[in-house]
Amino acid sequence: MRAEVGGTGPVTMALGLRGPGEVAMDTVAGDLKLAAELGLRTSMHVDGLSGGRPIDALRAHGLLSDTTTFVHANGLGDDELRMLADAGSSVSISPDVEAKMGFGWPETGRALAAGLRPTLSADDCPSAAGDLFATMRTAFAVQRGLDGSLNSRDLLDFVTVDAAQSCGLGARTGSLTPGKEADVILLRADDPTVFPVADAAGTVVTAGHPGLVDTVLVAGEVVKRDGRLLGVDLPALQARLLASRDRIAAAAGVPLDGTWRPGSNRG
Repeated sequence: MRAEVGGTGPVTMALGLRGPGEVAMDTVAGDLKLAAELGLRTSMHVDGLSGGRPIDALRAHGLLSDTTTFVHANGLGDDELRMLADAGSSVSISPDVEAKMGFGWPETGRALAAGLRPTLSADDCPSAAGDLFATMRTAFAVQRGLDGSLNSRDLLDFVTVDAAQSCGLGARTGSLTPGKEADVILLRADDPTVFPVADAAGTVVTAGHPGLVDTVLVAGEVVKRDGRLLGVDLPALQARLLASRDRIAAAAGVPLDGTWRPGSNRG
C-alpha cells in the first residue's frame, strides 16, 4: 500500500490511530513508531471528558510530534492544548458531531488561544454529512455565540491553508500561490441563495453549500465542470452505494424506515 500511494500524487497515505483513551500506551507508542518508520502522518481522537489527561500522558512518553493531528480535543486542559502547540501538533475540530453527540462546545476558540491553528472535519459522515460548508458555518456560529470571536477569513483559513499545513501539504496546496498546485474550487455567485455577493468570504462561510460548486481543479486538472463530475459514472456508483448500504443494514439488523435508534437492536 505504501508503495502504491506515494507522497506526490493527489492521494497520499496516513494512519488513523487509536488514542490513549482506547488502547494501552504501549500500543499507542508502537503505532506511532510504525508510522514514523513508514514516513506517515497520523491522526487520533482525544478528549479529556472523563477526567483523564491524554496529552499530558503522551508528552510524558515522548509521543507528541508535528506529524500528528488530534481530533476533537474536547475537555483538554489549557496546558494540554499548549503542549500540542509547543510540539507543532495540529487539532481538528468536528463541530457538528461534537455538539450532536454531547462532547461539549467545540474547542475552536480555546485552541486558538493556546497558539494552535485548528482545522475542521466532519468526523462521522452518517451523522454530520461530508459538507464542509456546513461544518464551517457551525464552527463559526458556535464560537461567535460563545465569545463573539472569529471572522469568515478565519474559517476559510481553517479549511484551506491551515488544513494543508496540518496534512504536511502546505508547500503544495492550501492557497493560490505561484509554484503551488492548482487546487481550485469555483463557486457560482449568481445562484439565488447567495446573489448578490458583497463579501465573498462571508458569503462562502455563512451561505455556501455544495450546490454552488461549479468547477473543481485538482493539480490543474478539471474534475468537475458546470456542476458535473467528469470521468465518473455516477449512476453506477450510486447503485454500488445503495447495494452496500442495504448489505450493511441487513447484516446489522437495522431497518431503513427511520425507526432505528442507537442501541435499539442490542440483545
